[in-house]
Amino acid sequence: MQKLEFEFAWDKTIARQDREEIERVFSELHSEEHVRQQAVILKTAYNHKKEFLVTVLVNNYSTGPFSLIGKKVLYEEEEHTIGEMDSRYTLEVPPETSMPWTFIFPEAALGRKPSREYGKLIIM
Repeated sequence: MQKLEFEFAWDKTIARQDREEIERVFSELHSEEHVRQQAVILKTAYNHKKEFLVTVLVNNYSTGPFSLIGKKVLYEEEEHTIGEMDSRYTLEVPPETSMPWTFIFPEAALGRKPSREYGKLIIM
């Protein structure tokens, strides 16, 4: 049975409203429709360094842990790759668990400015 967990730092600092939104999205997921892992975008933003932030719910539907380290991460809009980077994040999502996470794309990792509409994040 899929469960929702928050990484320690997230659990201590997340705003109530953001937690409720993540819980709502999680409650609408159906694991039988998915294979292994999936990232569901919760929101996107830019920070003061012009980095593109993509907050997702990482869903590990497999029976083994899923590590982000060394994975290629793509941000796509309308089947075009807008941003690409190699993950250096040490997050490990336990089996049958969903966890929120924010991927930070440096400005140099973006081929063009994301429209922030209709995007998807792919972890390979």
